[in-house]
This record gives sequence, structure tokens and C-alpha cells, in this order.
Amino acid sequence: MSAIKPWANSTAYWMQEGPDQDVVLSSRIRLARNIVGLPYPNFQSDQQAEEIIEKIQQALPRLKEETENDWQILSITGLSESARGIMVDKHLMSPALAEREKQGALLLRDDEAVSIMLNEEDHLRIQVLHSGLQLEKAWNLADKLDDILESQLDFAFSDTYGYKTACPTNAGTGLRASVMMHLPALAMSQKLGPLLTSMTKLGIVARGLYGEGSEAFGHIYQISNQISLGKPEKEILASLQALIRQIINEERKTRKFLFSRIPIQLQDKVGRTLGMVKNSYIMQNKEAIRRLSDLRFGLELGILDNLSYEDLNHLMVKIQDAWLNREEDDQDENRKNRPGIKRAQLLRESLAEVNIISQ
Repeated sequence: MSAIKPWANSTAYWMQEGPDQDVVLSSRIRLARNIVGLPYPNFQSDQQAEEIIEKIQQALPRLKEETENDWQILSITGLSESARGIMVDKHLMSPALAEREKQGALLLRDDEAVSIMLNEEDHLRIQVLHSGLQLEKAWNLADKLDDILESQLDFAFSDTYGYKTACPTNAGTGLRASVMMHLPALAMSQKLGPLLTSMTKLGIVARGLYGEGSEAFGHIYQISNQISLGKPEKEILASLQALIRQIINEERKTRKFLFSRIPIQLQDKVGRTLGMVKNSYIMQNKEAIRRLSDLRFGLELGILDNLSYEDLNHLMVKIQDAWLNREEDDQDENRKNRPGIKRAQLLRESLAEVNIISQ
């Protein structure tokens, strides 16, 4: 078995073509689980954290046999700062896990469709990521993996409250289902604010690109269920799926309306972004995310046709500091001054390669 090195490339399973990809980047299912008799990660010792990892290692043979996939446990302490950053940018692990150098680990499937965070906020956080709107497919895989692991591990469960979790908001099913969406038309038409406010009344919340605590840049929002207690998993998923379908329809309808009313202004918006990319030699991260959002919008409207959604998904990883610094010495203090130059060059070269701009 060859070593799995997710930091060595910008690809990820969720970046492939998927259903409704003009609005939905990816679908994720996350299940929080804890092992009986051991304290939650924020209260455990290094020895107890190691015990969790050892229990997962003992369950690996069964997991490999049942799934017919290769799996590998990656210790956070053994990863460079850049490697950790790239894996966060690819949504294989959370920023919180990346900071748990002494106790954290990641169990990763060879195709990167599944990552299981170990000793983050809970002992295990099973994550399944698929491209486009594929909540049901992602849930079916997560449910299967949960059953396999539960046959090998004693998960903490209450007949009254369901699965026990470090944070009460995750108790019950332990399920967090989320969909990453690009919603520029709703934002431009001032419809997005009221929509996001109304969602909270339904137990649905919108977060930024990297989930809880992160900002929303480039009109990209992570829409997820907020309540996991008191409802069965399929009911939670059905409610979220129905809402996501409504948002997709509203975004598409608004795009069509805007393009029928202000086509020149929208073409100008995309054209100015191309001009900025072609003539920029230093670009900060937030601006690059906004530029990629404009290019995605241009693709969605049919203004651009040389780009693909997969191209743009790759660029979302490549413009981040972690990817741009991956070949730099992590001890080199001057490396933090270079990403802006590299980022601008990367975007220029990437768009020139597909003949969208000339160099």
C-alpha cells in the first residue's frame, strides 16, 4: 500500500463534477461519536488520546475489509504547517484539529471521500464529502461506516438523549449535514440576508467556507442543520434537502432575471475581474476568493465557457497560503511575504492556460 499524501496535490473527491454544481460545490455528512469510559478530548490526557487512536487502529482491519479501501492514520504532530493547512483547505479536517498537534490524528480513506477526525472536539468525527448536491449518497456511506465502527467500538449512547457528544448541540443523532453553496445572484439582489435570517427559524444555519466561526467570502455559504436532537436522521436530511432545493431554484431564477435586466453590467463585472487578474502582480487571499467567485458567476451565466467548475475548485485550494508555501521551509520567516506575488502569478497562468486571458 502506498502512503496517502493529501497535501501533495490540490485534488479532492468533492471537486469532481456533481449534480447541481452550478450552485452547489459539495455535500458533507458528519457524525460525532465518543467512546465509553474516556473523557472528551478537551479534558483528556495525552495517554488517553493515544488510547483512542489505538482503539481505531485495532478497528482498521475490519474497516478495510468491509469497504475494500485503503485507510491510513495521519498524526497531526507529524504533519508540517503547510500540510495541515492544505488539508484544511481541502476540507479534510477542521482548523481546530489542525491545532491539536499533540493529541489529534486523521483517519483518511485513499480516495479522500472520507476523513475521520480523531480527538478533535469529540473522539471521532466521521466525515463524508461528495461533489454537488448528494446528501443522501453521502449519508448512506457515513451510516455504513458508522455501523462498521460501532461493531468494533463501544460508543457512548443514552436511551433518552441518543449519542453523547462534547457539545450539547450535537447530541442525539450526532449528525451535521451541510451543503456548500455559491449564491451571488441572491446576494446582488439583496435577497440573501432575509433568506439567511428566516432559515434560523427552521433550525438551519449558514456559516462561512470553513464552517463554524469562519467568515463567508466570495458568496460561498455552508448551509447546515443546527439541531440534531429529537429528530431521526432521515427527517433532518429531508428537511435540509427540501430547503436546499428551494435555494437552488431561487438562485437560478434570480440569475436569469438579473441577466435579462442588466446583461451589460454583469458582463462588465466578469470582464473587469479578468482585467484585474491579468494585470495584478500582488493579490491577497480575500481578493482572490472574490475574483474566483466572479469567474464562477461568469461560468454560471454562460459568459465564460473555457473554465470548468473543477478548475475553479482546484484554484480555491491553490490560492491559499498553505498551498503557495508548501515547498518553502516552515522555519523561514520571510515566506509569509511571498504568497501575494505567487497567488497573482498562479491566477494569471491558470487563466492563460485555458485561453481566457493572454499573457
